[in-house]
Amino acid sequence: MKPQYLYIKITLYYMMIINKIISITFVLLFISPSLSAFNPFFSLNSSNEGDYIEYWAILFAVGVYKNNPDKDRPSMLTAVDNLYDTLISHGWITSHIHKIKGVQATGSRLIQEFLWLYQNTDRDSLVLIYLTTHGSPIYDANGNPLDLPPRDEKDGVDEALIMYDGFENPYAIIWDDLLNLLLSLIRCRGVCVIVDSCFSGGFNDPPYRLNERVPQYSFTQEMIGELGAGSRVVLMSTEEDTVSYGSIFSNYLINGFNGAADENGNRDGINSAEESFYYAKEKVDSLGWQHPTILDLYPAEFPVTIS
Repeated sequence: MKPQYLYIKITLYYMMIINKIISITFVLLFISPSLSAFNPFFSLNSSNEGDYIEYWAILFAVGVYKNNPDKDRPSMLTAVDNLYDTLISHGWITSHIHKIKGVQATGSRLIQEFLWLYQNTDRDSLVLIYLTTHGSPIYDANGNPLDLPPRDEKDGVDEALIMYDGFENPYAIIWDDLLNLLLSLIRCRGVCVIVDSCFSGGFNDPPYRLNERVPQYSFTQEMIGELGAGSRVVLMSTEEDTVSYGSIFSNYLINGFNGAADENGNRDGINSAEESFYYAKEKVDSLGWQHPTILDLYPAEFPVTIS
């Protein structure tokens, strides 16, 4: 298939999905401005009594691949189970966590889970999104690199996460720009994204300003304030141009959330995303195989668990 035709087919396939997401988001904003149930995780350091934040999470691990057992990675399934157990053991609410793994981990299912977040989060929410699967740069059938819309890659190639049927269907991927759009639509105070995959360092795009990225929609300032994601921290298992080995990064992050990071950090009793990242990075760097990276646009430390 010629590069331009593959480019057009992938673009059209995902633009249909994106348009649906934007339409549903508008409906949620105007009809149901606040759909989340008040069920606080813990109180913020605030002088305002009753100032609580709600925690929501998508834990998404592929780990098995349709008709490609040689690509299976059981460690991904173990890691997502361990992360779920860690969050629950530290007081997270089970109904606020969706764990998707194995054959259920398709691209359409991931988009459904983002819609679930749209329906439940608000400006008093913190969101954790964990993604682990195979990662790859995007190339066409002739081996030419592809930079899908909005064509923002300095190296001219986007990175993709392979879904359950991704080795059977070339469109069954979530690429970095699509993930960025999904993240940028979430209404929340902040979001922590964890990507454990090869080439995961490519998922470090800053949040979209939708009035600039989607000019055909005429947003008011009030609407823009409702749509865009809050401050973001992204934890990635390796660099943009290197592979990632097993679930080593995830395992050390989970240890950090269980308290090891805070012991090496400021010891305030809160196991933050940043503390856990630098704890895991030191461990992983010492192996010499891969080097985790971070994009930290969250104004303080992003609290994940309390010791």
